Order: sequence, then C-alpha cells, then structure tokens
Amino acid sequence: MLKVAILGTGGIATTHIRAYKTFPQRVQVVALCDLYPEKAKSLAKQEGLAADIYTDYREVVKRTDIDLLSICLPPSVHAETAIAALEGGKHVLVEKPMAASLAECDAMIRAAEKAGKLLSVVAQNRYKIPTMK
Repeated sequence: MLKVAILGTGGIATTHIRAYKTFPQRVQVVALCDLYPEKAKSLAKQEGLAADIYTDYREVVKRTDIDLLSICLPPSVHAETAIAALEGGKHVLVEKPMAASLAECDAMIRAAEKAGKLLSVVAQNRYKIPTMK
C-alpha cells in the first residue's frame, strides 16, 4: 500500500485526492498539510479521509510511513518542499510549474537523483488535442 501525503489543500488537492481514491487497494492518503488546519480538516471530511492534519510540511516529511508527497502548494515553495521530501526519503509528485526558476528545477532533480527517489511533474493536459493545437 502506497501511503501519500498532500501538501496544500487548495482546489487542485481535491483532484489529487480523487485520483488516488480510484486505487483504494494500492494507495491511501494518510496526511493533509496546510497552513490553515481547518481547511485541511474540511477537505478530509469532504473526501471521507481519515487523514492526519498538519500545518508544517517538515513534520510530514519526518514520518517514516509516508512514501509519496503530492505538492499542491504555490510554485514559490515547490523546490524547498520537494527537496526536503526527497532528502527525507519520499517520492514526490509536484504540480506545475515545477519550480520558480531553472536553478530550482535543477536542484530538485539533483536531490531526486541523490536520494534515488522519483520526482514527477504533473502534465495532465500535455496530450489532449486542444492543448496540442
């Protein structure tokens, strides 16, 4: 069972949660993290999750039972959170844009390579016909 934490509980987090919920035998969302805990609690209730709630992503990264972090935060903190997660032994799925600068993207890639973990950037519309046109 892949255990997932979602960082950020804005609009796109719901999409991540629902995608993970399509694989109930393989994936479990075990933690939500947001600066506003009431927002995270509300989302957990809305989606029927028995997830732990955090306000500091560093506490999530410390958990040894979490395999993957979905980063649904503002791009300005993608690099910081992704690198911390990778260094903490977690795989990372990060929303687009990958980071705020090319240098940050390069640092994220280096962290993934060093940790031997997967770093993936969401690109769900890449192969949709209207997007390709």
